[in-house]
Amino acid sequence: MTTPDVFIDSFGARWQDAPPPRYRAAVLGINLTDQLLNPPDDPALTDVVARPDAGVRDYVLNTPGTARIITDAVHELTALRTAANSRPAQLLVNCWYGRHRDVDRTTGGHAGSERVPGLG
Repeated sequence: MTTPDVFIDSFGARWQDAPPPRYRAAVLGINLTDQLLNPPDDPALTDVVARPDAGVRDYVLNTPGTARIITDAVHELTALRTAANSRPAQLLVNCWYGRHRDVDRTTGGHAGSERVPGLG
């Protein structure tokens, strides 16, 4: 069994603490609280926020600055992996309530960690 290059763990900071560090992983945390549009704040989305939905994903990913957040995270993870001598890296992503986690799960196959292309 191969160890993933990058573990991605997301959590809602209001409800839980960050997951513990993965074995031997270098850790990068990104706090998205107040950084992304919050679907539950938009009455037009109240009926879809409880389930993964492409509309919710698109809504959140269209927040001004989202592309920069993603690009910066990839660069930071690349630098972290280099500094960690190719040990795995763990990306901890949090928002306040945890409802943004649907965004990274709408693509299917997300099981709490995944291989990120271009990082190893």
